[in-house]
Amino acid sequence: MIRFDQAIDIDRPVEEVFAYLADFTNLPTWNYYVHQVRRLTPEPVDVGAVYEQIRRTDRQRFQISAYDPPRTVAVTTLPGQRPAFHRTFTVRPTAGDGSRVHDSWELDTGHPRLVQRVATARIKAAVAENLAVLNQLLEHGHARLQDGRTVALDTPRPSSHHRRRSP
Repeated sequence: MIRFDQAIDIDRPVEEVFAYLADFTNLPTWNYYVHQVRRLTPEPVDVGAVYEQIRRTDRQRFQISAYDPPRTVAVTTLPGQRPAFHRTFTVRPTAGDGSRVHDSWELDTGHPRLVQRVATARIKAAVAENLAVLNQLLEHGHARLQDGRTVALDTPRPSSHHRRRSP
């Protein structure tokens, strides 16, 4: 099992940051590896809500396992899903009107322990890059993902083409 924590400060109010994170259909706007997330259960967003995410190389179903707005939301893959993960976002206020996001992971890729240990640094670095995109998106309204796609808060999904922005 791989375990790690990341944190990033975002210059937006806790309620806004939490609302964006807790809507898991937003994942493709700040995580380049996730192509689509769809909700499989009806509203409201709460413990037990189930989602399916399609990533570059696989797909998983996960459900909300903890929900305490505007502070904590956690998700856990459904039994039998690989890679299996438990992920917790905790959002706390910072000085002024900002937020600190803690992103805690427990991840089982299904690979042997040595392979997982070697992959940990790469996975942790990719998560940090994704959080940096989230920061850029929420603070500035637009961002460029690691694969070159651009996204803006007014668009529901990353664009598949490059847009030039004027300075």
